[in-house]
Amino acid sequence: MDLVLNQKPVAIDLAVFDCDGVLLESMAAKISAFEQWVPDAHSAYGEAFMKEVMAGFGRARTHHIRTFYEKILGQSVSEAFLQGEVARFTEICEPLCAAAGWRPGSQEFVEVCRAAEMPCYVLSGTPQAALEAMLESTGAAPYFDVIIGSPPAKPESLAHILNETGISPERAVFIGDAEADRAAAEANGVHFAYFPSEADRPTGHLKTEVNDLRELLVQ
Repeated sequence: MDLVLNQKPVAIDLAVFDCDGVLLESMAAKISAFEQWVPDAHSAYGEAFMKEVMAGFGRARTHHIRTFYEKILGQSVSEAFLQGEVARFTEICEPLCAAAGWRPGSQEFVEVCRAAEMPCYVLSGTPQAALEAMLESTGAAPYFDVIIGSPPAKPESLAHILNETGISPERAVFIGDAEADRAAAEANGVHFAYFPSEADRPTGHLKTEVNDLRELLVQ
């Protein structure tokens, strides 16, 4: 089907979506979870941590938590300790995200894509089990052919999707709200459509920006 990308109709055979802030109104919950996760003993570093989080949305929670300890605190942490902290974050985050609904226009856009029989994938930095649970709780899961969480990182997962589907990059679009999404699309030669959310604006060049995914539809 044709989508409006860079202000002109482009033939697209595959749509890949980030989840938080693109499909679902879950960004506020994720931000709150990161704020609540900061250990009491290191609360003075909460503001610095949140700047890193907002600039790096779209990357795995493991990356953010590792950044807190290794970059902000300057501490070396074991993988076992890191995974324990990720689990603590998950306990905070998942209940907050369970009630997140669709972003306005996103469900309608996906329904049009499905009606056109276009494959629709979810590619998120959220761990697989938590991502599936969140999409199931909102009733969004059945809309998608494949749901992919982390790890691996988004560039590698997007490359795998292209290889798996056999669809050429110039006929695929990744719809996201963060620099990690834009960079993954660029690394794979895929069109990128930016849908702003609470995350920091991508630092790279943007050709397509919408305030509602339905703006991507050819009228």
